[in-house]
Amino acid sequence: MRSTLLNLLRCPGCRGRLTASTFVASPDGDEVVEGELICRCGLGFPIVDTIPRMLVGASALFPSFMERYRGRLTSTATSVTPNGSRQQFERLLTKTRESFGYQWTAFSQMVCDFRENFWNYLSPATPEFFRGRLGLDAGCGFGRHIYHAASYGAEMIGVDVSRAIDATRQNTKQFRSVHLVQADIYQLPFAEGIFDFIYSVGVIHHLPDPARGLKSLVPLLKPGGTLFLWLYSSKRKVVNFLLETIRPATTRMPHRLLQVVSWASAAIDWSVFVLPYQTLKGVRGFAGPVERLTPARVKLYSRYPFQVLYADWFDRLATPIRFYYDEAGVRALVGSGGLSDIQVTPTGLYGWRACGIRREQAQGIEVSGLHEQKVRVS
Repeated sequence: MRSTLLNLLRCPGCRGRLTASTFVASPDGDEVVEGELICRCGLGFPIVDTIPRMLVGASALFPSFMERYRGRLTSTATSVTPNGSRQQFERLLTKTRESFGYQWTAFSQMVCDFRENFWNYLSPATPEFFRGRLGLDAGCGFGRHIYHAASYGAEMIGVDVSRAIDATRQNTKQFRSVHLVQADIYQLPFAEGIFDFIYSVGVIHHLPDPARGLKSLVPLLKPGGTLFLWLYSSKRKVVNFLLETIRPATTRMPHRLLQVVSWASAAIDWSVFVLPYQTLKGVRGFAGPVERLTPARVKLYSRYPFQVLYADWFDRLATPIRFYYDEAGVRALVGSGGLSDIQVTPTGLYGWRACGIRREQAQGIEVSGLHEQKVRVS
């Protein structure tokens, strides 16, 4: 962790400023490798492998760190036992964190460039949009999007609630302009009004309360700052229905077993659809009919390695929560956050990209009346 990041961080408990205590520094002395962030309210958060771990209960996630520095730690944020619906909410958050932590550790390699994928999700942004700006990647996974945002000249902070943040560190360690924090999107540890832009790709629809997730992001934008979202679409009714029919079983599987099931599903998908398309589209007399009859998703996956399809199968079968939206629901969600100049466009039948500008005067967030389709969670 470098001083650039420290200046932007705030205690997720009381919103106070933090001081850093260094246990191990980088050879050049420019970065805290291991240490602690301390707030005057008494909370402390470990810095492990250069990443501030600003989660309530972080001590339980890093027992070896806590044991190694037991005599030097001042105080740490401890978990509070929730009751009733709050307990269910926390249970779902924990399952989601574990699911994505496993997924983006198992599928952590940058197996291809992902540049086309980046622009597909963040349209209408251009390379010039990122240069010299401060941005937040809310739910950065293994770092495929933050990699490109940094390469176009943005100073980036990546946040993820899971141990996928460590995969992001490996994939972006060449960028001094990338800073990483392990934190909960509902309790983001940043000063308000500091980001020129925020994007959250494929994250909000996995939260127990998507509107609350949006509410946590908007105040962090500068007035006039831009928020980008990508959300699942409800258009693919048959596909979504079939997925939700089997997911109560697959979300309960051990992750190692589910990885095998996901590989088998991806192998069938690849062999039956993607590989024949790749073969026949180059055969004289077949190219025209094949292009007309092949679904867009097959064409999309044909441009990527098998690993991408494999990871997506794990994603759709493992995550505890999935919300699907129609266009009105996307507009309602984004508009409820006090955003204006809202643009919503489809990415095929499977998703929506949306963006909006924070108004000069932040307004209260209304969360009722959203046109979202809630699915059963396990």
